[in-house]
Amino acid sequence: MIQITLVSLYGDKASDLAAFILDCQRHVAGIIGSAFTPYDIRQVHATLIGLERRAGSPAINANFAQHRGRDVVMDIDGFLAYLRGCDLLPFKVQIGGFTDRPYPFTSREATPYERSFSIQGDKVVVMGWPFQPEPCATLPDTAAPGSREARLYPGTLDRLRHAAQRFGILHGYHRSPLDRDNDLFFRIGLVDPLVDPAVKIAVACQVRERLSVQSPVIIEIGLEALSIAAYGDDRLPLDSTRAWPLTDSRMSGDFVTKLYT
Repeated sequence: MIQITLVSLYGDKASDLAAFILDCQRHVAGIIGSAFTPYDIRQVHATLIGLERRAGSPAINANFAQHRGRDVVMDIDGFLAYLRGCDLLPFKVQIGGFTDRPYPFTSREATPYERSFSIQGDKVVVMGWPFQPEPCATLPDTAAPGSREARLYPGTLDRLRHAAQRFGILHGYHRSPLDRDNDLFFRIGLVDPLVDPAVKIAVACQVRERLSVQSPVIIEIGLEALSIAAYGDDRLPLDSTRAWPLTDSRMSGDFVTKLYT
């Protein structure tokens, strides 16, 4: 069954982000060899929010049906218009450069250092978080250090995902009304399930420490970085995935709905 998702960074990457991903892939491969299958650099993507439909319907949101027990019709036209006009876009994201210390936010009750790189089952995952340095400079010198740093990491992505509910679209990690998900996460490859769990933990620890001492990569997520992708395989392989940038003049609710068929 063909499904639809809103992704960022699918396709060609900025040189610094591409170099970052390739460095992570090489490090993992250098430790576990052929048991690691890296994604094509153009295949690597970050899902902002899924637009998956419930089976048997071209318009009922799958996540609302599954997690909230409600049949909610998606307003794709309304959501696209919102994205094109909302003040949450563009926003910056910091990837890497998170040291092993407390931060003013956590991700699933873990620090950004712990979550910045992980191997989750067979998936090799990198994470970043919205980053906004400018307001920090406007704070008075007497501002508490914690308050100052908190301004660096706004909940922009979580707010964007919550806003989608107005248009009948539920983010997969907003299963209850109080859930929060401000993570920009992307897979960079797959690990053979037979690899010893202790080895996977050791690899994750090594790469995490490596990333913590490197300068972070700062990327910008704006309309030009967003795409609607139609897929049959959630890895979004290049040979079977069709993707259109949100800036494409054809992009409308009717255009997206027809992609499900």
